[in-house]
Amino acid sequence: YMQDKDLMQKMNMIMSLGKGNQQMQQQLLMQMMNQDPRVLEVFMAMQGIDVNTMSPEDLGGNTEASQPSRAPPPAPEPKKEEPDLRSPEQKEADEFKAKGNDLYKKKQFDEALQMYDKAIEKEPNDLTYYNNKCAVWIEMGADKYDSVLEACQDVVSRRYEINSANPGGASFEKVAKVYCRMASVYEKRKEFDQAIEMYNKALTEDNSRFTRNALREIEKTKADYEKNAYINLEKAEEHRQKGNEYFKEQEWVKAKGEYDEAVKRNPTDAKLYSNRAAALTKLLAYPDALRDLDECLKLDPTFVKAHSRKGAAHFFMKEYHKALQSYEAGLKLEPGNDECLKGREQVLCKIAETNRSGEVDEEQIRHAMADPEIQQILHDPQINMFLKELQTNPKEAQKAMAADSKLQEAVSKLMAAGIIRTG
Repeated sequence: YMQDKDLMQKMNMIMSLGKGNQQMQQQLLMQMMNQDPRVLEVFMAMQGIDVNTMSPEDLGGNTEASQPSRAPPPAPEPKKEEPDLRSPEQKEADEFKAKGNDLYKKKQFDEALQMYDKAIEKEPNDLTYYNNKCAVWIEMGADKYDSVLEACQDVVSRRYEINSANPGGASFEKVAKVYCRMASVYEKRKEFDQAIEMYNKALTEDNSRFTRNALREIEKTKADYEKNAYINLEKAEEHRQKGNEYFKEQEWVKAKGEYDEAVKRNPTDAKLYSNRAAALTKLLAYPDALRDLDECLKLDPTFVKAHSRKGAAHFFMKEYHKALQSYEAGLKLEPGNDECLKGREQVLCKIAETNRSGEVDEEQIRHAMADPEIQQILHDPQINMFLKELQTNPKEAQKAMAADSKLQEAVSKLMAAGIIRTG
């Protein structure tokens, strides 16, 4: 290294810097080392450090090159197959079961039953074979349902005896499947309470996702079945007429009770929801009345009386912009409808009265600000610009509104809602 003039010139520069500025010396040393690894060896030798005692990593050398090549990792040993611990009888039983499964899929039920019987004969202490046999019986029809329930109850009652003779033959999972098999029979018989009981018993044995889903489904099926079973059009009409009588007598609570029963008996009759909404309006239950009227119009969008009653409910809630919309919707269907015409006139008079009064109705404003349609209008940039201009330059704002039908509609709704006042 000493005969390399270029190297020695670099070393002299580094050593001279060290006398006056060690920090700069270190920076220059690191830079030189990156260019020429010999710089480190010479610098250490000049400092009196024996480089022979240093490791390749300390000298900045290639550690991979300095280490002997490693032998490749040994190939993973092939997995050992688990020993088959089944007895000869169990092996034969499983063969019969496999044949039975194939026949079951082909809907050859009598032949499948024979295979499962042979499996049970070879290994009578395993619930799987009994459960599969019961699956065949279910497919064979309702006259076999009793046989399914008897067989399932028998094996469940002998579960501990079976497990003693064949550990795992009546495991928690297998018992749960037997309970599910019984539940399916009860479900087919529309005996939903018993089916739910069986699914709950299955969950105590094995809390599986399949059983949880099955339980939720049958609970929903039960609710739908009971709802449909309650439907009776004749009784619905009887309750409606009684409700009308109570309504005429101003017995609002009793009228609502009769309409409740009528709706349960015939939930697709639009007029029943409209009648109940009328009773709810008299009871000042306006939100409930609106829900009934929405359901009524969903069933029959052309029911003009429902639009009129909806307008009245909105009017009493001081949602005048919505009341106008309801009355207008009714008048589109029947332009001369007296109730809608009078209702619209009443709303317009109330809006004008509110504007003249100059007083702010907090309830009206609260209802308006909770309305998504009003919120959307107020967040519209064009509407915001108009409202600002209305305060600074009313004449120009009026001109802009006169030239824009969309703006006119939005301003009308805001005026009806009490957000904009002209008085």
